[in-house]
Amino acid sequence: MAIIPPSLNPGDVIGIAAPAGYLVERDRYHRGCSILSEMGFQIFEPEKNWPGYGYLASDDRGRLHEFHKLWAEPSIKAIFALRGGFGSLRLLENLDVSVIRKNPKLFLGFSDISILHNHLFHQTGLICMHGPGLSSLASADKSSLDRLYHCLRGNWHTSLNEPIEIIRASGSAEGPLLGGNLTSLLTMLGTPWFPDLSGAILLLEDINEPLYRLDRLLTQLFYSGWLNKVNGIILGQFSDTENPVDRLKQNEFVWNRIVELTYDSPIPIWGNFPVGHVSKNITIPIGAQCLMEQDTGHLHFSIDE
Repeated sequence: MAIIPPSLNPGDVIGIAAPAGYLVERDRYHRGCSILSEMGFQIFEPEKNWPGYGYLASDDRGRLHEFHKLWAEPSIKAIFALRGGFGSLRLLENLDVSVIRKNPKLFLGFSDISILHNHLFHQTGLICMHGPGLSSLASADKSSLDRLYHCLRGNWHTSLNEPIEIIRASGSAEGPLLGGNLTSLLTMLGTPWFPDLSGAILLLEDINEPLYRLDRLLTQLFYSGWLNKVNGIILGQFSDTENPVDRLKQNEFVWNRIVELTYDSPIPIWGNFPVGHVSKNITIPIGAQCLMEQDTGHLHFSIDE
């Protein structure tokens, strides 16, 4: 059964976790905190810092301790991931999901954080928010910040009508929304924690991957057997370039490869959805029931109870 995270009220406290990468640009932390403060919320530790551990925010023990502490702290009502990068996978073996189950909260982030989103949903039923992390708030456009605020206030279930490309029209499709960053998701293959994608609406996005690597990742996902078990696919952005021609080239390559790989399973495929490492990164609920309404191109979210 899905767990609905409680919505925030003005003045509520938000904690910042760094389960993955280290943030070099400290001003991005303070700018992100300022944006959340302008929305009417408080930051648990506005001057927080991390020791760094190579490309990680801290060693595994430190990141795990911080993560557990923020979930267990009753005054904290939501948790933002500082950033993505890498590191979330290293926490899963010792992650105490009972702490999360007992203290459900809004948990936001994307990229490497999608590993935690899918894991927490499958282990606890908690619906998590795939959207801007703290360090990307300053570069988010107005529509993304508006959507984020509404999700924080509990209105994440409102339908989305965003401009999309219908890559394959195969009627409407419904299932739990799962997935996120393609590279991060594929690092879970072969581990005990890869999410069950059967009947899911699969969301995929990525950045800074050349075409041959995207082909490799998508092909691996296909041969794992999972790609043809989903009910529908939503493809976000696969490049952060401001050049529309280059961005379209990258996206279209993914669209065409997905169509090839799912030839024997003609599920609906939507492309150019505004999620990913771009300024328009719309917050959407991982784990919620998702309806791809073919006739209108709308996404509808609900709770499967």
